[in-house]
Amino acid sequence: MTDLGLNRRLRQRSRRAGVMIGVSMALTIALCVTGFSVIYASLDDVLGDFVSRDQSLTATEEPERGTEIAAQAPTDPTAPPEDPAEPATAPTPTSEPSLPPTDPPASPTETAFQPNYQTSNQYTLNLRSEPSSVEGESDVVAVLPPATPLQYQSEDAPTQNPQRDGDRWMRFQTEEGEEGWIREIDVEPYQP
Repeated sequence: MTDLGLNRRLRQRSRRAGVMIGVSMALTIALCVTGFSVIYASLDDVLGDFVSRDQSLTATEEPERGTEIAAQAPTDPTAPPEDPAEPATAPTPTSEPSLPPTDPPASPTETAFQPNYQTSNQYTLNLRSEPSSVEGESDVVAVLPPATPLQYQSEDAPTQNPQRDGDRWMRFQTEEGEEGWIREIDVEPYQP
């Protein structure tokens, strides 16, 4: 004995249950995506100093540095300086041999790079134009690999969130002459 009305009611309930399962799955997926977005947005400021947002910055700088180095290639110190206004002439023999001019020995200048800090050995860090990791308030000047030597420029700025960023930002110069800000918690004393 089969009750047709009972079968019809059971099929209707199973369809409703299937629709409710589909709706609950869609809501769960939307909740997960929203939660991930909120967590990512809150961690972006913290992780922004460890992960570069613009990798094309370092890729475009490298060819320029290579041409600068080639342009600064040392010349033969015994060769006379060339003057483009004068035509090249053959040297005339003299009775006394000419000695190349002697330059005074190079002395270290006050502006020579003297590292006293280095980036931590754990992460790649961003050297920033301003003492802030908030997007739009500062730009990434350079991406520094771990243990990059730095020269402290005796300039500090307070952090906006001391519990997350430490007590202060410090201004540094790299060996390449780039200047910018790094959080105090991301550097350590220089170890040659």
